[in-house]
Amino acid sequence: MPTTIQINSETLDLLKKFKDSLNAESYDDVINKVLRGGVKKSMYGALGKEKSMKNILRGLRDESDR
Repeated sequence: MPTTIQINSETLDLLKKFKDSLNAESYDDVINKVLRGGVKKSMYGALGKEKSMKNILRGLRDESDR
C-alpha cells in the first residue's frame, strides 16, 4: 500500500544518489537497505594521513615472533 511522505529537497537528492549507487529499483528499496544496515561505509582513511603503513604494522608482532 503506497504512502506519501514529505521530505525536503536535500533529502530527495540524497535518496536519488543512494538509489543510483545501489542500483536500487525504488526509493523503498533504498530506505530498507539503509535502515536494515545493508549499506556499509568505507573505512578508507579511518586511520588518518599521519600514520604510515610501516608505523601501523610496527609492534603488531611480539618480539619473540621476530
